[in-house]
Amino acid sequence: MATKVCSKCGIASDEPKPMKCAKCGSRDFYESHGSAFGKKAETPSAEEPSQAQPTTPEVDPSITLFDKYGGIPTIAKVVKAFHHEIMARHQLAAYFEGVDLDHLAEHTVKYVAYVMGKPAEFYTGRDMYTAHAKYHIHSMHFDEVADVLKDVLTAAGMSKPDIALVMMRVESLREMIIA
Repeated sequence: MATKVCSKCGIASDEPKPMKCAKCGSRDFYESHGSAFGKKAETPSAEEPSQAQPTTPEVDPSITLFDKYGGIPTIAKVVKAFHHEIMARHQLAAYFEGVDLDHLAEHTVKYVAYVMGKPAEFYTGRDMYTAHAKYHIHSMHFDEVADVLKDVLTAAGMSKPDIALVMMRVESLREMIIA
């Protein structure tokens, strides 16, 4: 069952066609089909014999990773964990000195939403080269940030194939971010 969720703050609405977000006043909503994070695969019961044949899960190509994993509320939690882990590493935290972390988190949520399939117009921040050029980011730090993201996505319960897709998209940004 789909729920309408505010694109700005991630609060779900009880109304089938909300006019305005009760929290932030935004009028922009998207349809969420719930989150796949934290869902356990069903295991056969003792009464049902296990099938020897592997099954391939059906994939609906119209469902993006953004929708599959719960949209803005879930991505916001993942970004919070990601930033917490980044800031715990001194060599990475140095890149964020003097940066408004709340503002950065908002942009990061929007960018991750875009990477996970939200339409491009959802992310309206600067391009990756412009946003990172002044920081002179080294390749080893890009790799470490990518590893942190992979670990956070794994801990959040994202499937390995979905993580691989996100990481492929992150890797495609390397030349725009590395000094």
